[in-house]
Amino acid sequence: KPKIRPPSTVDSLSFPVFGLTWHGTPATPKNDGVSFTAYCGGGGSAKTGVGNKIVCDLVAQQAAPSFNNDDNNNDGGSEELFERSNHTARRTVEISTGEALCFGIHAFRPYDDTLQMIRLVACVGDEILLYGIPIHLVDSNIGEKEGAAILLAKANV
Repeated sequence: KPKIRPPSTVDSLSFPVFGLTWHGTPATPKNDGVSFTAYCGGGGSAKTGVGNKIVCDLVAQQAAPSFNNDDNNNDGGSEELFERSNHTARRTVEISTGEALCFGIHAFRPYDDTLQMIRLVACVGDEILLYGIPIHLVDSNIGEKEGAAILLAKANV
């Protein structure tokens, strides 16, 4: 039986999953690297006590700095730059969908993203919701609410 090796993980879930999405972009000198996974589901409208929700797992890696290839500057500074480029931050965001079941989701990030957010489209009941999940928390003192998903748009179908 093969072993699961980092960065892979196995998580147990407390509800049935109806949708799953992943979005990833590598770190470059201009953009931060992101690995974003989201899944949705729940107990539906039945009074089973199993909540309906969307769970998002976001891992962000600082943008890799550009390296100076100047031969006169060989003081070991590139190792420090490499260590800083591997700084990652991980957080989980949960979105409750109330009594409505989320049955489909899709994550994406626009090429010219100025908001620094992962977008998440979710089919919840008879609505299509567009959320923005901030990639970085600006301040380490920011609470869970400020780092949570932001509803950007909603359409009834």
